[in-house]
Amino acid sequence: MEKRGRCLASQEIRNLINQGKLIGNSISPSQIQPTSFDTTIGNEVYILDTETEGIFRPHKDESVYRVLLRMGERQRYKADITNGFEIKKGFTYLFPLRERLVIEKGEYVRSSTKSSFGRLFINARMLADYNPSFNEITDHSKTNTELSLWLLVQPLTFNLIVYPGLAFNQLRFFQNHDSQLLPSEIIKEFTQNPLLCQRSPNGTLEPITPLVTDSLQIHLDISGRNEKGIVGLRARHNPNPLDLHKIGEYEVEHYFEAMLRDDKPIRIVKGEHYLFASKEILTIPSHLSSEVKAYSDVGLSGPLHFAGFIDSGFQGDLVFEVRSDEVSSMLLEDGMPISKLDFFYNEKPDIIYGQSGLGSNYQGQTGPKPAKFFKRNW
Repeated sequence: MEKRGRCLASQEIRNLINQGKLIGNSISPSQIQPTSFDTTIGNEVYILDTETEGIFRPHKDESVYRVLLRMGERQRYKADITNGFEIKKGFTYLFPLRERLVIEKGEYVRSSTKSSFGRLFINARMLADYNPSFNEITDHSKTNTELSLWLLVQPLTFNLIVYPGLAFNQLRFFQNHDSQLLPSEIIKEFTQNPLLCQRSPNGTLEPITPLVTDSLQIHLDISGRNEKGIVGLRARHNPNPLDLHKIGEYEVEHYFEAMLRDDKPIRIVKGEHYLFASKEILTIPSHLSSEVKAYSDVGLSGPLHFAGFIDSGFQGDLVFEVRSDEVSSMLLEDGMPISKLDFFYNEKPDIIYGQSGLGSNYQGQTGPKPAKFFKRNW
């Protein structure tokens, strides 16, 4: 019987490095997560003129750099970011990544923005040589060839100061194409590992009855029971940039407006960006990883996250990075469906999310927790 497909775990990602399939001049052990790998930006960036040229796209039969060179010099400006560089809302930036990949038959790679940057509403998409897709590399492109990686970044809400070595995105490596759990397998998993729980009045966790269609449905918490009645955060239009070297230094209220329940309906407005939390508490066992669907019409129209991947070992509320694309404003209800979760098999990683020293900033999070750059002062 053919072995089941899987998302590679930390020890297998280390093997890719040792085999010369994941290449970098100075890969740090901290870049390896339980079921993902953090890529890092280099020392330069290209500022792209998308008004003239349109959005920059990768091509199947060309390297990304060659496509870039075909743009006129006035449509691409190169800058050094060694000492810090401000990227601004409304502009498009192309970063060469320090790492490179080799793909073989039966393998594919997916990219997701990391949580700390998704919660800043950054639209970040990975590109690779000879590959026409964003955020995915398959064996339909060039195999057994070293591929350069790039990151297309568009700040949607805040201006940011970036530096070499920052990890905006994470890669997941898949073997074969049947690593995702079927609906029946999700239901079976619940009998052994309750993936979603709810808090009882006395504070204990109780398994819920799963609602599974094509994947596992998850719901919105705007009850106001957590975080001093704060049910959501609306991003303010603050022109002052966030320095991404400063962890835990910024006041949340300077960049977000707290949304309080106060027995009033919660209304969201088209085009604004919000942080909300899940009604359920998610627990990912060591043999699985998960991903929130970016788009799902079960609750509202619009992106529901900008960083949806969840490593093995995570436990806590989920945070949704929401932008409503509804034609008018929308009232939210406590417990309404918001999105769905996909799950993927993996071997047990030799490091687990939440372990000491791993930098698991969001383990045990409750409510609409902002990114690690902000103080928690409520």
